[in-house]
Amino acid sequence: MFNNLSGVELFYLVCGVVGGGLFLLRPIMIFAGLGGDDAAGDMHDGSIGDETTADFKMVSVHGITAFLLMFGLVGFLMMRGGNGAAASALASLVAGGVTMAVIAKIFSASRKLASDGTIHPADAVGCTGSVSLVLRPGSIGKVQVEVKGALKVFDARARDPKAKIATGERVKVAEAADMLIVDPA
Repeated sequence: MFNNLSGVELFYLVCGVVGGGLFLLRPIMIFAGLGGDDAAGDMHDGSIGDETTADFKMVSVHGITAFLLMFGLVGFLMMRGGNGAAASALASLVAGGVTMAVIAKIFSASRKLASDGTIHPADAVGCTGSVSLVLRPGSIGKVQVEVKGALKVFDARARDPKAKIATGERVKVAEAADMLIVDPA
């Protein structure tokens, strides 16, 4: 079966089969819990929303296997179609490079969809809410504030150190540090 293939055709075929096999095996391993995660290892340094990294990273396990797959298939088909070695090499390199770039863009787009969902106290500045545990002068109480569509309870104190704000009273968040600083609304 492989006797009538030239050495270059066999090389392209092996690249395509190895690349395709690894490209298909990687997601299966990830779903089975046996493989790494491109989101943690290949795409960025693990911090969500880190804009200091490159927009996308082309060199990843999926990118390399996709390159090998397309490089091998296009090169093999070009050689079998009667094209010369130079034209086959150029076409296979272009096809592999384009595929690698497309895979990188897909992972980059999926990374931009990620969100940690954490609501930070600073997100509550300017929002209004109600006191759920009385704010006594110089002490810490609790307030309920709707932030980003979620009702959250935060530690809080009144901005006026002599003020007492009773349970149920409306407040407006003026500042946020380690806790919320509120004023009566």
